[in-house]
Amino acid sequence: MSKVSMLERFQEEVVKQGRDTTLPSKLNDFWLDELQKNFEKLFESIGNDSGSDSNGCMSLALAAIIHILFAKNGDLVMEVSMEDMFRYFEDYRIELALDALRRRTSVQAEPATIESIFTNREVCISG
Repeated sequence: MSKVSMLERFQEEVVKQGRDTTLPSKLNDFWLDELQKNFEKLFESIGNDSGSDSNGCMSLALAAIIHILFAKNGDLVMEVSMEDMFRYFEDYRIELALDALRRRTSVQAEPATIESIFTNREVCISG
C-alpha cells in the first residue's frame, strides 16, 4: 500500500474518530505496529544520513503528533520549534514502545493521556 493511501487510511480509521485516538493506548495493534515501523525507518534514515527521502516514513507519525498537539491545545493554532517537534517525535516513539511492552508482556506501564503526553512525565512500571 502506498504511503499516501496509508495516510488516508490512518486519517479515516484513527484521526477522524476522536480527540485522543492517536494516543498509543487507543491505537489498535495494526496502527501501533505500523507507527513503530515508520519510526524505525525514519530514525534509521536520520542516523545513516543517507540523504534519502524520509518524508514517507514521517507522515503517519507527524499526523499522529499534530493530532495530539491540537487535542492538547483545544484546536488552537500554535507554533512549534523544530527542536520541540523533534522531541515530540522522540517522546511519541517512546510512548509507542511502552504501550507495545504493556500489551505484549506482563509489565504494566501507565499509559499516556492527552494531558500527560509530551510533558516529560514519570512513568510508573510494575510487573
